[in-house]
Amino acid sequence: MTAAVMANVEAASRLYRAGRLAEAIDACRAVLAAEPGRFDALNLLGAALFSAGQDGAAREALCDAVRIEPGHAAALTNLGIVLQHRREWPAAARALRTLAAMQPESAAVCSRLGTVSQETGDLDGAVRFLLRASRLAPGPAVQWYNLGLVRMLAGDVAAASQDLRRAIAVAPEGGLAYVQLGETLLRLGRLNEATGVFRRALRLDPTTSEAVNGLARCGRYRAAAAHAFGSGPGTQKGLAVRGAFESATGYGHFCQRFIRTLRKQAVPLQTIGIFGRESWREEDLDPPVPAKALVNFLIPLAVERVPGLATVTFTMFEGTRIPPAWRRLSEHSDLIIVPSESSRMAWAAQGYPEDRLRVCPLGIDPEDTAGGGPVPTLVDPRGRLVSSYRHRFLNVSDFIPRKNIDGLLRVWLRSTARTDDAVLILKLGKGNNPAFGAELGELVRRTEIAVGKRMADAAPVVLIDQLLSNADMTGLLRAATHYWSMSHGEGWDLPLSKAGAMGLSLIAPHHSAYVDYLDDRVARLIPATVRPARLPYSEQPYPPFHGLDWWDPDEDAAADILTAIIRGGDTGHPSARDHLVQGFTWTRAADRLLAILDDAGLR
Repeated sequence: MTAAVMANVEAASRLYRAGRLAEAIDACRAVLAAEPGRFDALNLLGAALFSAGQDGAAREALCDAVRIEPGHAAALTNLGIVLQHRREWPAAARALRTLAAMQPESAAVCSRLGTVSQETGDLDGAVRFLLRASRLAPGPAVQWYNLGLVRMLAGDVAAASQDLRRAIAVAPEGGLAYVQLGETLLRLGRLNEATGVFRRALRLDPTTSEAVNGLARCGRYRAAAAHAFGSGPGTQKGLAVRGAFESATGYGHFCQRFIRTLRKQAVPLQTIGIFGRESWREEDLDPPVPAKALVNFLIPLAVERVPGLATVTFTMFEGTRIPPAWRRLSEHSDLIIVPSESSRMAWAAQGYPEDRLRVCPLGIDPEDTAGGGPVPTLVDPRGRLVSSYRHRFLNVSDFIPRKNIDGLLRVWLRSTARTDDAVLILKLGKGNNPAFGAELGELVRRTEIAVGKRMADAAPVVLIDQLLSNADMTGLLRAATHYWSMSHGEGWDLPLSKAGAMGLSLIAPHHSAYVDYLDDRVARLIPATVRPARLPYSEQPYPPFHGLDWWDPDEDAAADILTAIIRGGDTGHPSARDHLVQGFTWTRAADRLLAILDDAGLR
């Protein structure tokens, strides 16, 4: 019997090597039917299933193989590959660490561990593994290239530049390494070197858009530096600013707002886009102006230094402490400006010098509340007009774990019934994620299981998942009576603050930036507790917050608030409109920004 089984396993292996996957899978299953738990058949079955695109079944077979032979290198390798493909990062890391203990001199295993560590957000761990892989196999340029990229993300910019130079030395025809090196040099403020590197990249491939953009930024930076420190009795205090002012992001929005407000105050401005080739469309703000600083409305990773200009970073963070990489990347900023006290504390908690931290609250958009698009006609899944509901709750969020959409849906399921006169309008994402439907469907499925109730048995939810213009967003806000957030942390929350300025009743967690502009007099605040940042329904860390904490809003308290509103026990809160519109204007924000720069001698 054993000899026959061995012959059948060998036959299945030949089929697999010949690419006849379906036959190989059937042959392996026949062997396992005759001799259940046979290790070599399970390992081969897992490999064949994975090659056939059946990664779920492959995972099951390979997990069985590893349980039978925990130290078998081939099975661990196959399992690690399958888990990595399925993005099961913690499990992949466990399999690969076991393999690394067995094969400590394997550059391939260390390289895979580096990739997996990067995906989990453990950038320092990724650097350690990729550095070991590069030392074990210094020949391949890709080892140094990958190490350079991860070192950049981890904030070790100088070391990243050396790694990328090693990659270029091994493979001088590699255009991508030149682009990455050029961007690294710009972060170090080495403008002339970066220019040469981008030109070399274009000689290798004239179609490389990143190199074109890099050269555009070099030209803008060089012009800004040449006009720095204007002098004479007629010289005005100007500013050079850089940001994503063409993007539909929070950073893009407040960058645009500052630029428009500063222009109204006749402050001379030069604007530089995130890529360098953008122009401010409303008027010509491309020419350089006399300035002492480049103000970056960007996260620290995107900040580039300009020789002769001070570096100012206007940014924010949504947890209790910034990542170590942000701390390293912020070293070269002369000032870090944040919009809230919670962001200031997050920088200080990671050891950033407090004498280089300033707080400048953002403004709110009262001028938009009178205009904008019409109220959209929305219909719920049952065919009823949303406008006919008495209680219309709205949440506008990117579809990311930090926004705690799972918590929002859990509370909605727990606190509403199908017969309630209430509806939830959920505006998620910007319509550019092809996997959005599947990911949201899975989140809803797991939420229904967690609560023990179907969405169909709760009050209806209306989903909007496309990009909206500012006017359309204003119209959407007009469609609601309440704005509700369950976020794990916010640097400011522009949609909620605008909703409050428009007179919507506000429900928000009592944490992060919310406490800077809300209190119990003007909003219903949900208690919150500091917890490790995890993915929904998982113990796996949320990668951008690896090793960090955020806040968990109290879902019992949130459910009580919603129930009181919907069932009529809550008599209502005073509007936050006057408090927000009078206390947080963009004029006041721009004045505060200029005062910070003047006090530091940077204007």
